[in-house]
Amino acid sequence: GIIITIIAFVFVGICLFTNIIPGSVACGIAVFVLWSANVITSTEAFANFVSSSIIVMVCMMILTGALMKTDILPNIAGLVRKAKGGVIILLVATMTVPFILCQFIGGVTSMITVIPLAMALAEEAGIAPTVMVLPASVGAQAGLLALPIGGGAAMYLMKNQMVAGVGATEQLGFWDLCLGRLPATIVIFVFVLLIGWKLLPQRGLAESSMLDPNRKMEKSKLAPWKQKVIYVIFIGTMVLLSICGNIGLTNTQVSLGAALLVALLRFVNEREMFSSVNWPLIFMMSFMLSISTALGKSGAGQQIATLLDPVYGSGNTVLATVVTFICCVIATQFMDNMSLINILTPICAAACVKNNISVIPIVLAIDASCLASFTTPLASPSSLLAYQLGGYSMKEMLKFNLPLVGIATVVSCIWIPIYCGIAH
Repeated sequence: GIIITIIAFVFVGICLFTNIIPGSVACGIAVFVLWSANVITSTEAFANFVSSSIIVMVCMMILTGALMKTDILPNIAGLVRKAKGGVIILLVATMTVPFILCQFIGGVTSMITVIPLAMALAEEAGIAPTVMVLPASVGAQAGLLALPIGGGAAMYLMKNQMVAGVGATEQLGFWDLCLGRLPATIVIFVFVLLIGWKLLPQRGLAESSMLDPNRKMEKSKLAPWKQKVIYVIFIGTMVLLSICGNIGLTNTQVSLGAALLVALLRFVNEREMFSSVNWPLIFMMSFMLSISTALGKSGAGQQIATLLDPVYGSGNTVLATVVTFICCVIATQFMDNMSLINILTPICAAACVKNNISVIPIVLAIDASCLASFTTPLASPSSLLAYQLGGYSMKEMLKFNLPLVGIATVVSCIWIPIYCGIAH
């Protein structure tokens, strides 16, 4: 069982890193092999599709789908258009708007939404477009699942289930992932506003054919009162999710109730509900949780975790956190960060269990490392888009991004152990 599980795990890792097979398909193949070899039962193979974390994720995606039918995106775009002022004001808008939009839409989509508006404003203010593109990429990457909103509302449940599969008993709280990343995000944004933008070349864009400076988003077809009700439901759901443990409700009940409510009120129909769910992500995460179960059940996780004994075996949680973050932040410059997180989380959690150290700061360090995934075009899709749009050389990208990676590393390695000591 151990050998089969290790082979299946390595297969998934290779597929996620190389993208030769879609992640959801690769994870499904691995689960099928583990199930066929009797490493896991049929229940363990497929039970995660109805687990609380997957239900919450699906329901929050449906609720986000309803939110996307309102004027929230046109309103945000309008705020960018009204951002009159100098380079600092424009940079604030160029970074924070993609950060916010990433809670609802992808990083590349959020950049394509914001950059045309920022370019038009930059032209009016006499500011070079290349000063805006990389900061927009930083905002988009820093915002990826950074807040417990939409699909991100279930990520802490997903990680809890993942680490529990390898024997960890500690649990992340609703705000832990967000608060673990927030200080580094703030410091990075401040650095870009005060110093970072001066490190960027000042010239026109290399590739602007995909950008329309006059692009306007369609206004919502929903009546104003319906939009207001959706806002109330969304905000109410977020509040309840953050306090549900104290009022006798579960995350599943709150999110399912919200999804059913927007459907009952016909803010979204059945087809819209279905299309609002990122099914490849749901399948990949469900199967990945089953693989985590196999890692714990077969003992393969403990065997792989032995490779981390030189660091984790010291029993020093701070040292393990720092080394984990540095290794991840280097690796994520050359491979997809979400794949890296999904692969390393159960393995590092197993190493924590094996060496009797806290799993919480390690999980937060792995998650926070994706904040700095923007140094090279390989780091993320939004980084690649910025590289193409701005026509930056690698030297120019490194000149701007390496200080940000250094800042993220220093702040996160100091903050995460302190936060875990306070909150846990």
